[in-house]
Amino acid sequence: MTALDTPIVRVVVAEDRAPVRSGLDAALGHLPGVAVVGTATHHAQVPPLLDRLRPDVLLLGLALPGGDPVELTRAVRAEHPATAVIVIAVVPATNDQVLPALQAGAAGWLPPTADRDTVIRALRAVVAGAGAGTPRRPVGRDHRGELTAREADVLRLVAAGLTNAEIARRLNVSEATVKTHLNHAYTKVGLQNRAEAVEYAKRHGLGPADTC
Repeated sequence: MTALDTPIVRVVVAEDRAPVRSGLDAALGHLPGVAVVGTATHHAQVPPLLDRLRPDVLLLGLALPGGDPVELTRAVRAEHPATAVIVIAVVPATNDQVLPALQAGAAGWLPPTADRDTVIRALRAVVAGAGAGTPRRPVGRDHRGELTAREADVLRLVAAGLTNAEIARRLNVSEATVKTHLNHAYTKVGLQNRAEAVEYAKRHGLGPADTC
């Protein structure tokens, strides 16, 4: 039985951009065992919704007006530890917010244009470790099969101690592309920071590597 076979995964969507909300509604509406129980379009609406609804997952748009999404993420994780936070962000445009949000306790991120398969993978990942006060995506879990070859390459080079700029030169890509691959890997594997990425890569034989 998968995580999404359990009775209902309750989701609150906090996103002010109508096209993004519509896209998420379309993706979530076709997922068995998932229910969107609330919607917020402003930061001030989120805490009362969470207090009242106690959802399993908060999909939080980093462009949500009215406050700091990183601080909101931190507050949600402190006050509602059973609610996983997945941030909705364009990467690398909002990369300066994505990594702090992950460090503040977000379980991962989704692009605004995420398709059904991407959304269901993210929900399965965070709900699989459900339990009050416990991480939704333990770093020890092996998600190597979900990584693309390039994402694995980036994790190997992170484990070898290279900076994003050095990885970009090694792989002959832009630094923004490296950040995108790294953030995708963070989401799939369940990492919150670079130290965890190094630990994960070494634990699962992804690094360090001499060549890519």
